[in-house]
Amino acid sequence: MQHVKTNMMTALRAAVLASFLISGTITVFSILEEHNHTLHMLHIGLATLTFVLITVYLLKSAEIASLRIHRELRFRTTVDPGAGFIEHVQKGSSVYNACAGALAKNGIVVKNTQSMTAMSKAKTVAAEGNSTAREGYAVTESTLSQMGLRLSADTIECPVRIVLGSFDPESEPRADFTVTSDKIAHVLIIVYVCKLFIKHRLYNRVLLLIALAAAAALIVYDYNLVMYASAVLAVWSACCVAQIRQIEKKTTRLTFEMILNYWRANKKEKNNG
Repeated sequence: MQHVKTNMMTALRAAVLASFLISGTITVFSILEEHNHTLHMLHIGLATLTFVLITVYLLKSAEIASLRIHRELRFRTTVDPGAGFIEHVQKGSSVYNACAGALAKNGIVVKNTQSMTAMSKAKTVAAEGNSTAREGYAVTESTLSQMGLRLSADTIECPVRIVLGSFDPESEPRADFTVTSDKIAHVLIIVYVCKLFIKHRLYNRVLLLIALAAAAALIVYDYNLVMYASAVLAVWSACCVAQIRQIEKKTTRLTFEMILNYWRANKKEKNNG
């Protein structure tokens, strides 16, 4: 599968380069032959194709980048069978893949997109296998409290099922989140990454709507602007790649203080808004 993706990206790069070179050549001729309608239309068509190919290439790049942790964990299974849970992590959008990978890197298995969405809205957090005597309980409870959430001993109060312990792919129903490291403090990582997922998913959707609206407006105004409309979509796809990099940056080294600072910054941003 990885070999196929590599070949696909190589083919896309070659197509982008070829399209760009041909488009550039036609552009030069269309400038020299100012009143040649055929060259002008060919210039618009090839430039549009170039931007479309760039869009596809960048979207595939975002997808591949979002699955980096998945690939690393699969490679690690050769020496660490415990990382085998990555084979059961559901794939989805690039933003979801990056966030699911961030959780997996910390030994947390997420069930699906719905699990992340539900967790992002939760006000009470509880986990099966947890107890007040568990190491890290007090600091986790204190940190969640500062974030406006409550750590409960009653799992019925929590809208999602969080399990501390080994991952069992055969269990029915599967837990929304399984903390294979068996550390209650990792519940903070779940909350943090789920909030990050919702935020970046919203950004992605808003940017896509803006890009589509701008592209449509350009085409409606003048069909000759279709080249610029495709350029707008290429810019959106570049933003998708940037988003994956941002998620990676914000989940590289997670600490209690970092999670709290992120929470405070978001709260301040909402209050100012």
